Amino acid sequence: MKTAGPIVGLFFLILLLPITSHGRFVQSLDLKTLMKRSQLVFVGHVNSVNPSGITTELTYPTWKGIVFEWLKVEVEVLEPIKGIKKGEVVHTLMLSTRGSVAMDNQPGMIEPKEGQNLLLCLLPTTLAGVYASVTAPFDDDQAIFPLDHKHWTRATYYKDGKEVAFAEQSEKNRAIWELAGDKGEINRKEAEHLRKKYEPEIAAQPSKDDIIHLKWKKETNAGGWQRNVPDDGSKGGGNKKAKDAHGPITKP
Repeated sequence: MKTAGPIVGLFFLILLLPITSHGRFVQSLDLKTLMKRSQLVFVGHVNSVNPSGITTELTYPTWKGIVFEWLKVEVEVLEPIKGIKKGEVVHTLMLSTRGSVAMDNQPGMIEPKEGQNLLLCLLPTTLAGVYASVTAPFDDDQAIFPLDHKHWTRATYYKDGKEVAFAEQSEKNRAIWELAGDKGEINRKEAEHLRKKYEPEIAAQPSKDDIIHLKWKKETNAGGWQRNVPDDGSKGGGNKKAKDAHGPITKP
């Protein structure tokens, strides 16, 4: 037992190396994996965006004093891909911050707007009937994507060391680009293409333990390393995935 502390500390240090060298680790998944891990996948239209009043603590050295609040976003299904029907309204939560704040290596947040069209890959949350990004809360924007060409032409993209157009960087980028036209119109043929191409992944169902936790708290080990763990009562309930869930491992 006397060696447990140093071993855990070394393990945390190994995990931390990419963070200290290159910034916060981002959970980026390819489209095939997103299709497989999600319970719901669809092209949706944002009907409304409102504060939910649900706040949480997220721990990272550059996030001190930041109040994170989930936005309540109602999204109407335009093109169903997995687990949902056209015309249904899905109750989602998307992470935001209270007030205008600046921070380094911030969580990947969506900033949803009424009237916006999105591609959403979702899992249930700890609230019944409410969903969130598969990669929430630290990387919402890695599983919810604006279907707006202008949004994706604001940055420079690279593949194999060469500058490329957004749609040429990956299969996921191509699908995001093709799902909407230059004026934002939804390409129903591309949605049908995705339904056929990813049929095995669409048929796969996530485990009942695959849920998005809304409440998190800071956990600190004897060596001073910190991380977030769920703070919604699930951790002690025999749910292994809840016990294993955690945020970035850092040391202030």
